[in-house]
Amino acid sequence: MMPLKQLLSWLALFMRLVTQLVVSDKNQMKVTTLSLSSSQLEEFEQIAKQYTSTSGFKWLSSSEIPTAIPKSLRNKLKSAMLMWERTSSSSVFLVFNNMRFDQKDNSLDQQPFGIVVNSSGASTYGIFIDHGNWQNRTTPITPEVLNILESTSLGNYFPLYEEVSKNSSGSLSDLKNTSHEGAFKEMINRLRVSINQNSA
Repeated sequence: MMPLKQLLSWLALFMRLVTQLVVSDKNQMKVTTLSLSSSQLEEFEQIAKQYTSTSGFKWLSSSEIPTAIPKSLRNKLKSAMLMWERTSSSSVFLVFNNMRFDQKDNSLDQQPFGIVVNSSGASTYGIFIDHGNWQNRTTPITPEVLNILESTSLGNYFPLYEEVSKNSSGSLSDLKNTSHEGAFKEMINRLRVSINQNSA
């Protein structure tokens, strides 16, 4: 028979492994494709026409977030950062880095949505990334700060942490080495893979 001390040691090791597996699975990046209606496609085409520079970003208030983002998610969003980049073939990559308050984890979480708008019109689907793996995707927030942000209009101006540009809009180069750049690059890679798979 195994001594109690050794049994407890094995049990503790087993519990640590199970916890690591659960946390690892919970934080696994998930990519979801969303089919879009004709009115949603038109909305993205209009957005792409508004921004004529080669690339850039603009903070959006919750009321400016596209209707293609499901209402259940839009209701949790205080703001989003729109980032765009035009290609030499006249396509426009649009990435909406949605800033969602996660009450359960007391954090501000990024959940980007991306789409490609070609010269012939928007693609018929968009991509969500959940549980992304880029640095600083999640920012811890104390429950007190979260309550203040949710009960006042201050949430429209959050996040105020140091990596975010103080401007409401600007060049993508202003976002260098930020979590927004990480979200943008990850989404662009996912959109390119999706384009290649659909054209094969």
